[in-house]
Amino acid sequence: MLALSLTSIPPRFDSLRPTLDSLLRQGADAVFLCLPRRYRRFVAATVPELPEGVTLLWSEEDHGPATKLLPAAQHLRGRGARLIYCDDDWIYEPGWAQALAKGNAPVVAGSGFDVARLKRRPESVRGECDIAQGFAGVAVWPDALDAAAFVLPEAGFAVDDIWLSAQYARLGLAIGLCPAARALCQPRDLPEGLQDALIDGRRRAEANQACLDALTQRDGTWPRLESVSEKT
Repeated sequence: MLALSLTSIPPRFDSLRPTLDSLLRQGADAVFLCLPRRYRRFVAATVPELPEGVTLLWSEEDHGPATKLLPAAQHLRGRGARLIYCDDDWIYEPGWAQALAKGNAPVVAGSGFDVARLKRRPESVRGECDIAQGFAGVAVWPDALDAAAFVLPEAGFAVDDIWLSAQYARLGLAIGLCPAARALCQPRDLPEGLQDALIDGRRRAEANQACLDALTQRDGTWPRLESVSEKT
């Protein structure tokens, strides 16, 4: 079974249709729109009528942008499914999902980068990148995730790519890259982008570091490079 999953926020509800239509053209077995019953940052709006083939999954908790993965992954655990999660402000051309699904790595991303860019030490188990970027699509096996992967720390609320990728690192799931999938993604200009958002008093760069610090403290994942140098 191949399923696709994304989330959205009330300011974008009226603009979802082009992205949803592009996902329906992928030929997957299921397309899930995952929404929290209550938002931390927004007053919930009436969900627009969804096209046939899109299933609404409610989450009792607002996981922030990580809601694109966690409710659907929980729903599919134990069913041997492959799940691809993505963003609501991109268009995905035909063939995008199949390109990701053909990847052999435990996690396959259309785009990614190394955690050293954020001045952090990578884990010993590595693939082609450390951070899988959700905008270009990320294919995972929900059955490979453990219970801890569904417990989002406060500092991870706004930075799903970092937090989710840290779970893959913790579980020893190497990330492979799929440039062919990235080439089939086209951005859309929608409101309330995370890059410019101020969430819990932090801009994006500050939120990145706060999440990384929390991950290092909790699991020992990706310590600061300067901390490593000081100990050697």
